[in-house]
Amino acid sequence: MRKLQRAAVAAGVLAFSGLAIGAAQAADLPYVETPGDAATDCFTAETQREMDQGAGHHVTIVHCERDPQNPGSMFVFYRS
Repeated sequence: MRKLQRAAVAAGVLAFSGLAIGAAQAADLPYVETPGDAATDCFTAETQREMDQGAGHHVTIVHCERDPQNPGSMFVFYRS
């Protein structure tokens, strides 16, 4: 039982640190809010097409986050 608890704590710490790293990397990048699910819609061809059209040139999608204030929306962080 203790091994299972330690594994769960370790997994939680790794997941949290991964989120913190993603947020830190995205902090300096421009972003837009768009409808979608950050987990499934971030790196799709449709999202890429919309981002390119919105910017007027090709952009690189770096990271997506769920908008906690608006369910069904996500923040898309990108690099020009």
